Amino acid sequence: MLSIDYIKKKYNAIATRSYNTKLEIFLFSRALRKVTNEDTSPEEFLRFQITKELMDLYENACQLKEAERLTMDGPTMAQIDEDIEKWTQHNSDLKMEFSRQYMAYFKTEYFPYSEFQEIYHPDPAKRVCHYCKVSDAEIKMLRSRGRIRAKANRGYSMEIDRQKPNLEYSKENCVLACYWCNNAKTDEFSYGEFSKHIGPSIQSVWKERRSKG
Repeated sequence: MLSIDYIKKKYNAIATRSYNTKLEIFLFSRALRKVTNEDTSPEEFLRFQITKELMDLYENACQLKEAERLTMDGPTMAQIDEDIEKWTQHNSDLKMEFSRQYMAYFKTEYFPYSEFQEIYHPDPAKRVCHYCKVSDAEIKMLRSRGRIRAKANRGYSMEIDRQKPNLEYSKENCVLACYWCNNAKTDEFSYGEFSKHIGPSIQSVWKERRSKG
């Protein structure tokens, strides 16, 4: 059984990553619209929504070179990166307030700890990878029998995967994933691709290793 402190540490970590995701795309959106010199507020940041259109633009931008543009009259990628860096350097106090208000909102309304507990159960037999169906209890058993060779610190308990990696962490966007599935999926494979093709293949490997006794 995992301690409550360990599970809360997992929860606090995804809250921080969720904030960082929203802030990055919020600043990207402002730079793309060339409004970086306009004032903003924590309230505007909290109201900001990551739409599918904006997420697609952000994902496309990650593939472009510094001199390339997303639109004909838009800024270059270098200019977008520069604007984001300047804002970050000149607005440290505002950034702290963004974080403070976002964390309060995340933990009370957006993704409360009680909802996280529904996904990340204290019982290792009930923490099951969404993709390959292995449980934390089975991973422990396979390790004890020498059926797992990973030397990394990761791999002893389930991780949290976002079905859509450029959206915030939420009950709807989060699933449990073992270290191996989470490491393989990264941001390259879509949720559908990984669930249909790769997860079942990894599941077959676990089944074969379990059968060896």
